[in-house]
This record gives sequence, structure tokens and C-alpha cells, in this order.
Amino acid sequence: MRFAPALAALFLLFLAALRHPSPAGQGAVSHSLPGHEELTFWVNHNGLSEIDVEGEIGYGDMARLLMRRRSNAPLIQKLRDRFVFTDRDFAKLDTPDLLKPGNPPYVIAQNRVFNLLAVRNGKGYAHKIVETNPGIAKRTVAGIEAAFDVRPLARLRVRILDEEGRPTQARVYLTAADGLAYTPKGSIARYAALPAEPFFHSSGFFEIDLPAGETTIEATRGIEYDLAAETATLIPDRPAEVTLRLRRWTGMASRGWFSSDAHIHANYTAAHHQLITRDDVRLYTLAEDLHYANMMVANSFGAFLHDTEFFRGKPDPLSRGNHLIYWNEEMRNAGVYGHMCFYQLKRLVEPLYTGFRDTPQWEDYPPNFTQAKAAREQGGAVTYAHPGYAASFDGASARELPVDLALGEVDAMDVLSNNPEEVALMIWYRLLNCGFRLGVSAGTDSFTNVADHYTPGGGRVYARLGGSRMKDKDWIKAYKRGRTFATNGPMLFLDVEGRGPGDEIRLPRGPQKLRVKVTHQSRVPLDRVELVVNGRAFPAADATLTIDRSSWIAARASGPRHRLVLNDTATFAHTSPIYVTMANQPIRSPEDARFFTDWIDRLIQRVHQRGQFSTPARKQEVVELFTRAREIYQTRIGQ
Repeated sequence: MRFAPALAALFLLFLAALRHPSPAGQGAVSHSLPGHEELTFWVNHNGLSEIDVEGEIGYGDMARLLMRRRSNAPLIQKLRDRFVFTDRDFAKLDTPDLLKPGNPPYVIAQNRVFNLLAVRNGKGYAHKIVETNPGIAKRTVAGIEAAFDVRPLARLRVRILDEEGRPTQARVYLTAADGLAYTPKGSIARYAALPAEPFFHSSGFFEIDLPAGETTIEATRGIEYDLAAETATLIPDRPAEVTLRLRRWTGMASRGWFSSDAHIHANYTAAHHQLITRDDVRLYTLAEDLHYANMMVANSFGAFLHDTEFFRGKPDPLSRGNHLIYWNEEMRNAGVYGHMCFYQLKRLVEPLYTGFRDTPQWEDYPPNFTQAKAAREQGGAVTYAHPGYAASFDGASARELPVDLALGEVDAMDVLSNNPEEVALMIWYRLLNCGFRLGVSAGTDSFTNVADHYTPGGGRVYARLGGSRMKDKDWIKAYKRGRTFATNGPMLFLDVEGRGPGDEIRLPRGPQKLRVKVTHQSRVPLDRVELVVNGRAFPAADATLTIDRSSWIAARASGPRHRLVLNDTATFAHTSPIYVTMANQPIRSPEDARFFTDWIDRLIQRVHQRGQFSTPARKQEVVELFTRAREIYQTRIGQ
């Protein structure tokens, strides 16, 4: 089968431009007015029933308050790129529940603050409405007459059971008779990035007082469970009891597959508001049915290190059964090399960051290679995080990845991350075409102390262990071998002559025929399932594939935006490759090897122009290291 990377690359570029029109920064920004960041941005353990605010509010708070109304989600989605507000024009927040003449009565709870929102003169305003008597009330607000259907409060009690009838943690969507989302006291109110709707994680039981009337309760648990839903009519003085029974649509652990999110921050983005506890992490690990929560100790913008007190060099004692919590490290360089996530550390690799001005680690030294090597020497694994927004040196953030891979110190790459998957695919395919073996990984880069951010486990990587018990050492071994697939929803399986991802098939000189089988399961719609050979995609089907050279073979699946795809603009899954070696010849693409020699030239140039070093010798050491990697690619151009 002939290699046609150019056509595939052009197609992926087109998809990237179509699906990711705004490469906005993915940092957590409140878009609140000064002093208002506590309103809707930072998480708290107080639940969500009312926001006690009167007067002008910022765009982010306005939008997030509007997101509390479930029916507003489709409109708010159009104003966001993942969790980032790409257009902060108040006039575009034109939802039916804004204060306007002639609006039907607003359903509100008796003796509770109702946030009546309005846009005037290009600014957002919140009006605090509190009514003490049930029934219809009228009030003039900002010169507009508004009516309110005031409902007395009624108690709701909810139990959530797993498929075996046992209480279980879950992700819960609770919508009251007023159309607003609620979170019980003691729980954290969160917003899903792409669906733009609120949820919370429950330990399996909660109770809450809500306005009387029809209330909808929905729950699920990660990506292997169906969404369960019940409706209850709440009546004052008659507590309603609801039991939700969750059902798996697939059971991956029973088949030997265990999931991980490679990149989770408990507390992040500022030195203050460090309130996520280990118990909170345990709750969302179980509620998202995540088998290996890879928690990051890391800096953010300066020298402050988040969550160092949680690091143990072994699984957290709060781990339970097949659900493991392990505090590891994100190694971060400020602007030259890129970021890496480490697994299975016995000790933190220091320094934890480099190249940050006005900090003790202001130098771009040591290079990422040194840090990755130190992690792997202690039995850890290395993946490069969020590769970038364009498949070029200037558009990438994982700039040192080609160097460290060529020198043998990288295990995987976060193809599924908070950056466009299409861009990551283009970089990954080129590296594979150069003959390197690099497994697929997934990391959300979730900041869980921020209410409106990515959901841990919304994208995840599955590794095949073989047995039905999660053992961290076995998981790391499978991950490093590339026995993996990444997904935000679908389950995707590849079989070539009885071999799976990460395996090698050795053949005599070709052409040779191989039996290929791609299977999938999904609770969310898929548009296409494809076989990928050396970067070229074909419709997947049980077939015989003719191979005439050494190749890599993988499978991928894609589909439309869906409510249960929490962090991404579309449904996505991709396996790691199966490697076919024919007549002992390596996989080679001179075009792609040339691409990375040029890439490393640009990297060396950046080191000279922007790198910060305490001595010329350190700078020269880095340049020589990168030059050594460049020579590896150079030798592959002529092969």
C-alpha cells in the first residue's frame, strides 16, 4: 500500500480549521469584575442554589449564571471554544430569560435569591430578587415590569446505585422546576466545558430543597455508563425519594482494559484558593470511573508549586480497588521546550520547572531530555502534553518532543488533550513515519479548583493489562509498550493477524496480505471509523490488507459534538499502532525526516535567540544534545 501523507495532511488541516476556528489560550480566566472571582469562577463546597450579588457583573459571571438554565446551553456553546469564551459581547448573550418587557413569569423559589439578569448599554447586571410569599408576584426592575411565579420549597432525596445495586459515586445533573441547575450543600458545582451545562459529583446520596414542581435528575459515571434519568414532582411537606440505577453499556475492566487521565491538576493557576482535598480527588476519580488518576504536582505562572504536600512516591492511600490515585509531576518549561507529564515517580524530578523569569529556575536548563531520562530511570513513564495548535514548529508547544523521542526518552504523546486532535495527529503521524514507536495518550489538563474547566477523565487513555485487576506496575508496562487507545467516548479495538496495538508483526519481503479487524462500541454517534496506514486513512472493515513495505497500522473513529463528550469539540478515539516490519527494513519517510531536521534547526535557533542560560557551557550542552537528535533524523532522510 502506497504512502500518501500529503493528502491526509491537507485533509486534517481542513478539519482543524473547521473545528477549531479560534486557537484561544486555554488558561483559566475568570472574566469577572475585580473582587467578583468568587461568584462563579473558583469552586467551593457550598453547593449552588443562589448567588448573592446585586449590580454590574463581568462577562464570565453573566455567562455562567445563564448556563445554570439548561435551555440556554445551545446558545452558550456557540460563544465558547471548549471552556474559553471566544466572544465577550454581552449583546450576544441574548437568552429568553434575560430581563425584557413582556417576559412570562419567572419561576423562583420562596425566600431564596433569584438572579434576574439583564444587559444594558453593553454591560451585564444582576438583580437580586427575593420573594417571601408563594404565588404570583409583580415587581418593577430597572423600569421593566416583571412577574414571578413563587414556589415554596420541597425536599428531594436521591440515591444512586450501580449495576449491582450498591451505592455508587456519579456525575449528576439536577434541574429544578425553575429550569435552573442545582448542587446540594457540601458538593462542588461545576460546568462541563463543551456542553456548557452544570453538574456535580455525588458520593451516592444527597438531599436538597428545591422549588416545588417537576424536577429532573440525571446521572452517569464516566464514559462506560449510560445516562440514567428520573423525574419527580416535588410537593411541599412531602419529601420525594428517587433512586437512580446506573447501567454499564460496556465493562472495559472485565476485558482487561483500564483507563487513565495523564494530566489532572487538583489545585492550580494561582497560589490562593488551594482548597481541593484528597477526598475531593477520590470522589471525582470514582464518580468518573477513572482507573488511574495521574495527579500533577507543578508550578503555574511562577515559583509556587501546587500540591507538593500530596506527593508520596507511591499510590495515594485513598486509592480503592481498581481505582488508583497517584501524585506525579508535570515538568514545565516556560517557552522553549514544552511540557511533559510523568507517571509512577518514586521521587519528584527536580527542578519541576525551567525557564520562568524571576524565579529560582529562570534558566532553560536542564533540557526536558534530562528530566525525562530521570523519570524513566526510576521506573516512570513520560508523555508530552498538549502538543500545540498548529502542526508546525511555531504552532507547537511540544517543541522538544522530536529530540527526546529520537534519543529514546519518551513513551507516549497526548494526542487527545486540550489542543486540537487534528494537529496532534499530524505531528504524531510524522514521527511514526520516521520509524519511531510512540504510543497514544490522553490528558485533559483539568484544573479542578476552577468551576468552569475540563472534567477529569473526559478524555482518557486505556491500557490493556490482560487481567481484571488494576495493578499500577502492570498498567505502566502496558502504557510504555503502546498497548493503548485514547478516547472521549467510543471504545475502539484493532486486530491484525491476532495482534493488538503495541505489538510487532515481522514479515518476509512483500507484498504480503494481512487480516485486519476493527471493532467499536459507542454510546455517542460516530460519523466514521477508519483504518490508518502510515498516515493514510481508509474506511474500516474486516478485510485483507496488502502491505509492500514496513508500516504502522492504527484505527481511529470520529463523530459529532455530543452532550456526553465533555471536553472536546467532537467525538474521537484512536488506537496506538501495530508495527509491521518487512524483511527487517525500518519504517521510513524521507519527507517526514526532513520535516523534523528543519524543526530541530528551528529549535536550536530558538535556544540561541530566546534561551536563558547561566553559562555558555550549559547552552552549548543543550545545542549539542539537539544536534545529536538532528543527526538521527538526517540519517533517515537517505534511507
